[in-house]
Amino acid sequence: MSIADSSGPLDRPARPDPLAIRLTRVAAGLASRGAPGLSSWFLERLFTTPRRYSVPVRERDWMAGARTYHLELAGNMRIPLYRWGSGPTVLLIHGMSGRGSQMAILAAPLVAAGFSVVAFDAPGHGAAPGSRFSLPEYAQVIMQVAGHLGPLAGAVAHSVGAAAATVALGQGAEISRLVYFAPPEDMADQLFRLAGFLGFSTRVAGRTQHRLETRLGVPMEALRGRDIARRLTNPLLVFHDHGDGIVPFRDGATLARYWPGARLIATEGLGHARILRDPEALDRTVRFLSGRPTGQDTGCAQDVAA
Repeated sequence: MSIADSSGPLDRPARPDPLAIRLTRVAAGLASRGAPGLSSWFLERLFTTPRRYSVPVRERDWMAGARTYHLELAGNMRIPLYRWGSGPTVLLIHGMSGRGSQMAILAAPLVAAGFSVVAFDAPGHGAAPGSRFSLPEYAQVIMQVAGHLGPLAGAVAHSVGAAAATVALGQGAEISRLVYFAPPEDMADQLFRLAGFLGFSTRVAGRTQHRLETRLGVPMEALRGRDIARRLTNPLLVFHDHGDGIVPFRDGATLARYWPGARLIATEGLGHARILRDPEALDRTVRFLSGRPTGQDTGCAQDVAA
């Protein structure tokens, strides 16, 4: 159950037309009153349908040298995996409407640090087949990828990918150290925020939540990051920007507060997507996964007590 990361490509954030937004909100409000069942069906589709974007040149450069192969998941679906280097394995986990190449900026520095790095396209993303996706399904994909690769030395996850990694850890995925960028902690809140942004009523959002929980067989409350985090001991470093307009900063702060020993680093001016390209954050990520000190703040990031 995952909201599409509506920032679009990392280098071209989506710029919605204000008039289109107003018209959409008016239509959604009218539909909420006149056809709440149809509205909840439509909102569910929006919430679970990733969007595919073209791959910018820089991501193609980051993918240079990757060895590509495919993994067959349960249900006869094959997804592409991309590997660089040799050594202990670090898994890169993209967000909703993302792709493996978005995370590949980390491949070269992690390989230089002695790791093997693996990225992948989840179903419905990048070069993988499929059209709809949800948080519980993503967690199962991570479980299968992690099982295929063996115990992981680490993982770096963005947005909904981080939420899915937390669920997978709660189900037994073996990952030694983790770095999260902009992790959602409460997917029900994400759903209601999306509904409000689009102009759907709270009643329609509630019906949508019920539809999702019935279809997937998992209550959203069981996917709360803070409740899973209480039981985890894996070292975790969280980066989250105060101005993130997709996943509120409070989500990352809450997750870090409930995750024993987690460290939260707040950033300013990097938003939801550009944070993945920040040189200081990337350097700290490599240091953290290597078990080395992450250094002092230099103005980009500020440690926040969890």
